Amino acid sequence: MLNQKVCVIGDNSVDIYPKSGKSYVGGNGINSAIALKRNGIDAGYVGVIGNDEEGELVIAALEKEDIDCSRVAKLNKKTAWTKIELNKGNRVFVDESLGVQHKFDLFEEDYVYLRNFAWAHHTIFSNWATAVSGGIESYYEKVENQIQRLHRNQVRVSVDFSEQFDRKLLTSLKNRVDLGFFSRPKLSRSELKEEFEKLYGYGFSVVVITMGARGSASFAGRDIITQPAIPTKVVDSLGVGDAFIGAFLSQWVREKTIKVTLEFAANYAANTCLINGAF
Repeated sequence: MLNQKVCVIGDNSVDIYPKSGKSYVGGNGINSAIALKRNGIDAGYVGVIGNDEEGELVIAALEKEDIDCSRVAKLNKKTAWTKIELNKGNRVFVDESLGVQHKFDLFEEDYVYLRNFAWAHHTIFSNWATAVSGGIESYYEKVENQIQRLHRNQVRVSVDFSEQFDRKLLTSLKNRVDLGFFSRPKLSRSELKEEFEKLYGYGFSVVVITMGARGSASFAGRDIITQPAIPTKVVDSLGVGDAFIGAFLSQWVREKTIKVTLEFAANYAANTCLINGAF
C-alpha cells in the first residue's frame, strides 16, 4: 500500500486578535498539518512549545485533530505569539514574539521518527529565529543540515519558501527538495514563465506559486498549469496559504494530477477564508 503519511516540521503560535479579544492556535506548520489531516492524510507534527498555557493550547488543537504530536518538544520558555488585526478581512501582523522558537531544532530522535513518513513538509520560517539570534549564516547551516539529513534518509521533502528568494539557500538545497512552494502575491500571469524557469533550475521536481487573488500555478518541467482563485467572501485571510499547501499535499501524495490538485487546493483555501483564525 502506498505510504501517504506526511509530517510537518514547523512553527506554531497563538494568534491574538486584540480588537475582538479572541485567540486561536496557528502558525505555518500547524495550519498545514491541520489541512492535511482534515483531507484524510495521516499527519504528524514536529515543533517546539513553551511550558505555559499557550503551549497546552497548541497540543490540545493537535490532539483534537488526531495529529501525532509525540515529537513536540516542551521547553521552559514562552510559546510564540502573534498579534493580528483585520483590514477588510485581510490579516495584518502588528506584533510578535518568537519565544521558544529560538530553541527549535531537529535531533536524532526526530530523524528516526521522520523515517516513518513518506513526506516531510518543512516551513522555511521554522528556523527563522536562529537568524534573529545567531545570524543568517547559522540559519543557512541549520536549514541545510536538516534537509540534507531528511534527503539522506530517503524522506521526500516539501518546503514552504513563502515570499523568500534567497539564492544562497536555494543553491544549498539544490536537488534535495521535491516540491517547492513560493508565495508571489504581486506576480502577474505574464511574469510566470520567467519566475518558474528561475526557480525550477534549483532542482525541484515540482514548483508551485500562489498569487493570492490572482490564483495559483505549477510547473514540473513542461507546461505551466494555472488555477484561478475561487471567488469567496474573505472573513479572515490568516493561514489561507498554509491551508492551500496542506490541501495540495493531501492530493499530491495520492498521486493526483497537478490540475486536479491545484483545483482542490484552491477550493479548500477559499473555504478557509470564511472563518476566523487559520482553522
